[in-house]
Amino acid sequence: MAQISFPATSGDPRPVDASASVYWIAIAAAVGFAVPAVFSTWLQLERGLFLIPYVLIVGAFVAYFFRTSGVRPSLFANRWALGLVGAAFFGFYVVQNVVGQPGSEAPAGVELAWALLWFGVVYGLVDALFLNVLPVLFVGALGNARSSRTDLALRGLLGIVASALIAGAYHFGFAEFQGLSLLAPVFGNSLLTLSFVLTRSPLAPIGAHIAMHIAGVLHGMESVVQLPPHY
Repeated sequence: MAQISFPATSGDPRPVDASASVYWIAIAAAVGFAVPAVFSTWLQLERGLFLIPYVLIVGAFVAYFFRTSGVRPSLFANRWALGLVGAAFFGFYVVQNVVGQPGSEAPAGVELAWALLWFGVVYGLVDALFLNVLPVLFVGALGNARSSRTDLALRGLLGIVASALIAGAYHFGFAEFQGLSLLAPVFGNSLLTLSFVLTRSPLAPIGAHIAMHIAGVLHGMESVVQLPPHY
């Protein structure tokens, strides 16, 4: 197998093989497309029910990659302070994008609390891991102290490209994104993946993605494009 040998880190411990990178990106794109294509475009499950298979299937895929690739939980503690700064910086941008869209009625009371947890935290977390964190790990873009700036820049770019491909496949599975509207989520997710590349902390895209989803819940799920599906 062609090697793109890359130094390991405490969170990304194995050298990355070019064939393995392509394999994981292709599988992630296929899984990402299939879930909304089946459960949204075909079965047209309402948003709350759609999230059940999405979280179970995509969550299982994320867990399987972490287990088989040897990525350790310590990854999430690496550069945590910089990750929080990145989450705040990039989160501000994506939240501004949300509130700039037309609003709709938000839930209240217990329904609001549930919506913030389910559509805000859980949906945002799974999205961030799948669309922003995994693509960077697929290409081994974290590096270590021995990695050159050129290596890091090239692999960071590959991670962003991988994220764009996976985000594109995933959103194309929704009928509402099968056109030029696909460009917006691809760009947005590429930006959030950039936050991971720059900070080398997964807390940056995770925090920003969750903030974006929470803002979507509060601004109105029926009008905010970041919370598909819409029928």
